[in-house]
Amino acid sequence: MIGSVVQFAAISILLGIGSVMDIKTREIPNWISVFVALFAVINFRPENLWGLVVAAVFFVTALVTGKIGGGDVKLITALSVVCGLWGSFSLLLFAQTAMLIFYAGNYFFCKIYGKTASKTLPFVPFIFIGYLVTKIFF
Repeated sequence: MIGSVVQFAAISILLGIGSVMDIKTREIPNWISVFVALFAVINFRPENLWGLVVAAVFFVTALVTGKIGGGDVKLITALSVVCGLWGSFSLLLFAQTAMLIFYAGNYFFCKIYGKTASKTLPFVPFIFIGYLVTKIFF
């Protein structure tokens, strides 16, 4: 129980730092993914390695589209070992949903005020939301 709380808190802090860095610089330092992977050891279960299936699909999507950064792929890979197969799927589903909602709101806000909406967004803040929703509610 305590290990789960420590793991959740540590990864949440890392994702918070990564979110700020991604927003400011559009870069995700490798050390964030490394520490997330290290914190996976706290509650490691061999079945969590199935989460790498989701990470592999995410990686292929990144290669095919060229729209997803390498730092995002590394972070999702590290988180997939923490969350397992269904947790990783849930994390990405909620992250993408949050991003879609944000983008739609931003798009309509920009349309109303005659501005152009950015076509690219930092993804780590949405990964953070997906992680929180997955770990708190599922």
